[in-house]
Amino acid sequence: MRTVMEYYVKYRIYTLPVVDKNQNLIGVLPKKRLYQALLDGAELDDPCGSYMVKNPVYISEDMTYNEVSLVVRITQSRVAYVVVVDRFNKVVGMIGTAEYLRESLNVIMASSALLESLFRANYEGIIITDRDFHIMRVNPAAEKMFKLSFADIKGKHINEILPEIVVSNERRLGIKASIRSVPVIMNQVPIVEDEVQIGTSFVFNDRTNIVKIAQELEMVKELQTTLSAVLEASSDGVFVTDSFGIIRYINEAAAQLLNKKAENIIDKPLKYFLPVKDPAEIAKTDTLEVRVNNINGKNCIVSHVPIKEEEDGRIVRAGIVSTVYLGNNPLTEEISRKWFTLNQQVQYYRNELEKRDGKTSSFDRIVTRNPEFIKMKKDGQRIARSSSTVLITGESGVGKDMFARAIHEASPRAKHPFVKVNCVAIPESLLESELFGYAPGAFTGASKHGKSGYFERANKGTIFLDEIGDMPLSIQVKILQVLQDKEFVRVGGNTKQEVDVRIIAATNKNLREAIANKTFREDLFYRLNVIGFHLPPLRDRAEDIIPLAETFIRKYNKILGSNVTGIKPEAKKALTNYSWPGNIRELENAIERAANYVWEGEISCEDLPEQIFQTKQEPLDFSAYRSTLEEKDKEMLLEALKRANGNKSEAARMLKISRSAFYEKLAKYDILN
Repeated sequence: MRTVMEYYVKYRIYTLPVVDKNQNLIGVLPKKRLYQALLDGAELDDPCGSYMVKNPVYISEDMTYNEVSLVVRITQSRVAYVVVVDRFNKVVGMIGTAEYLRESLNVIMASSALLESLFRANYEGIIITDRDFHIMRVNPAAEKMFKLSFADIKGKHINEILPEIVVSNERRLGIKASIRSVPVIMNQVPIVEDEVQIGTSFVFNDRTNIVKIAQELEMVKELQTTLSAVLEASSDGVFVTDSFGIIRYINEAAAQLLNKKAENIIDKPLKYFLPVKDPAEIAKTDTLEVRVNNINGKNCIVSHVPIKEEEDGRIVRAGIVSTVYLGNNPLTEEISRKWFTLNQQVQYYRNELEKRDGKTSSFDRIVTRNPEFIKMKKDGQRIARSSSTVLITGESGVGKDMFARAIHEASPRAKHPFVKVNCVAIPESLLESELFGYAPGAFTGASKHGKSGYFERANKGTIFLDEIGDMPLSIQVKILQVLQDKEFVRVGGNTKQEVDVRIIAATNKNLREAIANKTFREDLFYRLNVIGFHLPPLRDRAEDIIPLAETFIRKYNKILGSNVTGIKPEAKKALTNYSWPGNIRELENAIERAANYVWEGEISCEDLPEQIFQTKQEPLDFSAYRSTLEEKDKEMLLEALKRANGNKSEAARMLKISRSAFYEKLAKYDILN
């Protein structure tokens, strides 16, 4: 009983879940049962099991407020709060009936708004009448079809406005009629509630439109037959996709190229079969895109042409036609080879031009007003000129990746590769071969040509070893060898590979503790920590929160097409006061979410995630233990006196204490009178 009272005070709810030793729900203990226990003379150290409500109502955490089962379960509950459990029958929370009713009202209002929008947006004419066929609602399509004004006909009998309609309480579908000289197909459906007709719905389809649609469908069918014949006659592979990159048609040559049946290719994304960039991006362009792809061991020229169509007087992109040229001759191979070489050269000169024309460096793109971080940026620019190893530490989400890229892009190695390796994402069994490559036939399933590793690909450039604190000790030895000797041996090989690469490592772990725990090599730590940067968490850079948020607003306005103009003062205060355990990554996610909700205008508190406004639970104040017990004691004395109509002897019997003890308590709390 003592624990129950403490939990009431701590959590401020008046129904507590009761679980067994395996944490499975077995009952609940509402506050009134505690009162009953105390009235029965139970002591504070007595068990509460006999006063527990067994087989309580509970709901699953994956239910939504508008599920019927949730409504039924909560209305059957005998307590003010209902237990929420997960799929393992473990208690995860409580839900109050008042909270449910409030949310249900929101669901009803949202549903009403949705139904109203559907009613008004429907292209079919709809007229709703009451049980006596007086007009209650008319949608815009019906007003336009019959040249009506709802304001002028509201409440009138439908035959007074449309005398051609034969009204009936029967369900009638597909009735051909001419109403106000408009040929229509009409459906007349009674509206029934609790087996009582409360009105009628009249739905009208203009037969002229239906005939036109049928004719257009026939034309499309004929055109599709002709187009299919043309495409099947082509010796090249043809893929037709929609604007989302989903394949809608392929010819036989394309199916043969992929060695698959057409039905196994249609309705799947094009990128599953052709190594292309996002088809949705291709569809937005106005130009033909041509590239060389290796498909099933063949170098093929692949072109992507946007499909254009006119919609409401403007040109829109409806999809893409991708053609794989399959000329099996040396000329096609030579064209492919030259195209690939030219494309590589163009990409190189483009990158060089961007570097020379750029007015800002990568460090300038790191947003900060924090003096400590500003100094760190300057130090980063200064050390970027060297080839010394760098170790970046800090919590997850503070921007270690961006800082590493900035060092690379400000260095003489900028025109060479920046290769990022996430040491956690690669399985331990594959990490060595991914980092250092493998020799031909090094293991079962290995390529007969061998494979280069990340270090070889980063030659002359920078390799970024993210989460290096999680790297296995066996791999740490080889990393140390590369740092010391600038060479390594591929897995399964015996020839040393020389490499000129700068190593930047990052971790959110305390490597000195890892060394003490013998999970990280001390010699590797000192070789990595030649130049060290510890990026501070966002909570220590409060002055950067709003500038970063405004940067993310501009970013997601471009990505989403939104028009967020700023942040309201109360939302700025909330952002600044939050501790941001997820750091900059969490802030960016919060702003992206807000941009989706507000879309245009300023971000307010309602647009931000709930956790920003949640405060930590205050710890239980044990110094208030005695005063809490005395308050409950006094409360129960007064309740007993009230039930006994002021008769002190009767109240003492109800509490099962002696009359003298009862009077002592009354005197103690000064409630004798």
